[in-house]
Amino acid sequence: MTKYLINTFLTRYNITRKMSLVNYITLLILIISSVIISSLSIGCDITPPLPSAPADTTSKINDTLYIPQNPVWTGFSEPSDIIIGAEPFIYIAEKGANRIAMLDIAGRLIGYSDYIARPTAISQDGMFDLLVCGELDTVINSKSVTIGAIYRISIRETLHDISRAPVRLVYSQPDRPERRFTGIAALDDNSYVVARTGPNNSSRLDPDEALIIISKTDTYQGRIASLTPEGNALNSIGGLSGVALARPRPSRDLIITQTGTAMQYRAQWLAYSTGDITGWAQKFNPAEVRNDFLTSGRFKRPEGACCDTRGNIFIVDAGTDSLYSFTATGKEQFSFGGSGNGTRQFNSPSAVAWFDRTLYVADTKNNRIMRYRLSTEQ
Repeated sequence: MTKYLINTFLTRYNITRKMSLVNYITLLILIISSVIISSLSIGCDITPPLPSAPADTTSKINDTLYIPQNPVWTGFSEPSDIIIGAEPFIYIAEKGANRIAMLDIAGRLIGYSDYIARPTAISQDGMFDLLVCGELDTVINSKSVTIGAIYRISIRETLHDISRAPVRLVYSQPDRPERRFTGIAALDDNSYVVARTGPNNSSRLDPDEALIIISKTDTYQGRIASLTPEGNALNSIGGLSGVALARPRPSRDLIITQTGTAMQYRAQWLAYSTGDITGWAQKFNPAEVRNDFLTSGRFKRPEGACCDTRGNIFIVDAGTDSLYSFTATGKEQFSFGGSGNGTRQFNSPSAVAWFDRTLYVADTKNNRIMRYRLSTEQ
């Protein structure tokens, strides 16, 4: 064997056989070293056994992929909602300042709307009009009262000069002054869905708690009858805090959030379908598959939701001062938060919006807008 190796080595490297004993010994040492190294190399090529535990094949996204952006946007007074319009401009409802702020996508202030009492939610229809849930201080039967109200800001009339855009009261219910409107989402036909809340739910036909539909001409059309302020399971509602499109228009899927302490499912995805039965029904069934989004008691006080173009769901929870993300199938991807004013902390966040791989959070009690950008493609 040794002779064969020597001959092979000599042939490969074209070495003459006329060499001294010392050279032969040196050559033999080189051959033995080569054999040992080759053996070790062969050993390294052997694939080690797989671990006994199954590999995690889920597409979980670590929260560190959403990187806090600087500078933090400050100077707001209780920002209660934020949307990115189709232009795109950024609109922020400032509850503490009784106005809507308009920014460009870089965060530079463009202007403010006229006075709107305590705006809590905002949306934009296909005509660029802003739809705003707020309040109205008025007099009824010689008494000063505050009622819920919906306003329309016609910024297209002033070529997007929001400071000159007319603000019109388009819907209210003076006969039910205890009702409030807490969320709004414009649909593809410019009608809009409104989350309504209130203490009186004794009527089966017209309870305070309801998801109502208003036409593009601001006329009440009815409510989603499958949602009722009874019980605490799916399709039960209490303390509605927001409604958002689950996907960009023309989708009519909705995500509702609610804060009623008796509610098991404080966030629900309502899928819209047409056919024999047209309307909204629950997308997820907790009996069919484990679903983090629909886990009973998952949220404490969710105030707002949004989706990205892939259908990933984002929820802000003012009860835990946290931001949560779920896939379109309901699997949790990440969460971060905690009470405070750090870059990953919040104080009663009320809304979240998504645009171009960036999350925008209305950090209400910290009077700021936080931004988080996805650092890699999903």
